[in-house]
Amino acid sequence: MNDIFDGMTPIDGGFHVKDVNDEHCVDVMRMAYNWRVVLSQRGHTLYDHGWCYFGHGHDENGHPRSMHTALLRAVAAAIAWDGTGSPDGHDKQAC
Repeated sequence: MNDIFDGMTPIDGGFHVKDVNDEHCVDVMRMAYNWRVVLSQRGHTLYDHGWCYFGHGHDENGHPRSMHTALLRAVAAAIAWDGTGSPDGHDKQAC
């Protein structure tokens, strides 16, 4: 079974998931209470947009959220996302 993190590169504050074109990449970054999928400029220094995956509170079915499940949701969304529109399953658009 492949690990979900295979092929990702650790970066300061999170993981580089993939490059989507010559200018942008998709990263997953740790925030205080969530994980965030971000569309970054290559080099990971400037973020164009971010989408939060909550690691606190309860989901729409009343189940408690955790930082671990938030990380898994964010990584899965980042892997599947092509960098256009919004990634699936986010709880809030951050910026």
